[in-house]
Amino acid sequence: MIDKSLPSNRRAYSVFAIVSLALLMASIDSTIVAVSLPTMLDDLKTNLAWVGWTIIGYQFSQSIIMPIAGKLSDDLGRKRLFLGAIVLFTGSSAAAGLAPNVYWLILFRIVQGIGGGTFMPSATGIVSDTFGPRRRAAAIGLFGSIFPIGGILGPNIGGLIIDHFSWRWIFFVNVPIGILLLLVGAAVLPRSISAPSRRSVDTTGAGLFSGAVLAILYAMTSLADNPGGIEVTTWVLLVAGGIMLVAFVRHEDRTAQPMIDLTLLRWRPFLAANVYNFIFGAVVFGFFSFIPYYATVAYGMSAGESGLVLTPRSLAMMVASTITSLFIIRFRYRIPMIAGLLIISFSLLLLSRGYRDAVILGFGLHNLVLLALPVMLGGIGMGIANPAANNAALDLVPEKAAAVAGLRGMFRSIGGVVGTAGLVQALSYFPDKAQGLQQIFLYLAFLLTLLIPVVFMIPDTAHERRARIKERSDAILHRDDSARIPEEVSGVEGRPRPQ
Repeated sequence: MIDKSLPSNRRAYSVFAIVSLALLMASIDSTIVAVSLPTMLDDLKTNLAWVGWTIIGYQFSQSIIMPIAGKLSDDLGRKRLFLGAIVLFTGSSAAAGLAPNVYWLILFRIVQGIGGGTFMPSATGIVSDTFGPRRRAAAIGLFGSIFPIGGILGPNIGGLIIDHFSWRWIFFVNVPIGILLLLVGAAVLPRSISAPSRRSVDTTGAGLFSGAVLAILYAMTSLADNPGGIEVTTWVLLVAGGIMLVAFVRHEDRTAQPMIDLTLLRWRPFLAANVYNFIFGAVVFGFFSFIPYYATVAYGMSAGESGLVLTPRSLAMMVASTITSLFIIRFRYRIPMIAGLLIISFSLLLLSRGYRDAVILGFGLHNLVLLALPVMLGGIGMGIANPAANNAALDLVPEKAAAVAGLRGMFRSIGGVVGTAGLVQALSYFPDKAQGLQQIFLYLAFLLTLLIPVVFMIPDTAHERRARIKERSDAILHRDDSARIPEEVSGVEGRPRPQ
């Protein structure tokens, strides 16, 4: 709830600018660290198993906090939660820049992910309250363009900073922006009143789920840290994670307001959709996180060059996603999903070949171009597959769109976290990291093709949606024709007017 008087247009746009800058800052920080992995490895004197947690920890805490933050936004007030998230994000950024070792850095990145994950629900609530029902959808829809921009800016800004300064400045740069957002936000954002809702937060479920995933991830890290054998600690963590996962499922079945609606997941089409989301997130998010690292170890590129490699991917994904969205009903859902999977698989196959110093028709291609082209191809595949997969899941239970969107996002994010951890673990068995990544890219290409049978388990409801759209259009035309009848008829009998 906000004050009775809605803000003017100028103030409304100022509110949108503030929350968008916060979302952009969080989006940049989810990609900026990827280019700094080689530098962190040397400076912190650690191994890839632990430095990979600077990505894993941020992604994990961000995905877990988002559904909880949505409820807290209602209970504590939008503005209060948003400003609190800024304080948390800014403070943890400064602390991450000062971290004396990789363990403290991981801790501060987890806290930073909590702050970054809180931005989206509170920002959505603020914009929704500020713009009112008429302009709300357009304003919130513009949020979708912020994350691809962050995907472009993050690696490039990170590369420039690392080439000219220390990796610590990729975190310090957030501090002045955060302070500015805090001061301006306190003055400009509309005052919100806490309005406790009837829906309680499933803290027990969230705790069991978080503990289970963390235990399994930590066991994978322990295994990657000691590839020669499995320690007792690793087995204890795996068993503890399994027990907590079973306890989580039992709790969700019994609680009145669960974190995850298990009745939805037990429905085979919806389960198939989320298996698709989990594996897709594991493969795509996992391997894209390590492209800058691959550029460094395989091609000897600088941080700036390795960040530049990801730019074509983000641009291609934005263009392909826009075009696919325009024609998605005509092509239905399965064709774009399968086409996207095959294109990404082909891009991974090309990356696994490790092409370098190529000459085509007498023209030499720079290694930066040779690496950027398959990465861009992967972005095209993502742009084609994502809109279809998202709509296919939402059309399964349209009356529960919010719950479906939340589950879809969570499975894809957790898949990305597990995929990143799995990639680090697999890479620990290869002394030559460049050769190891090429082998892993080949395995991932094969794994993505195994998702094609899963696609056929997800109902393709695009035809039904197209029919509904046509029915609505016909109804509107019929209503317009009916509205013109009084001009063409006369009297109560409806006879034609005399000419």
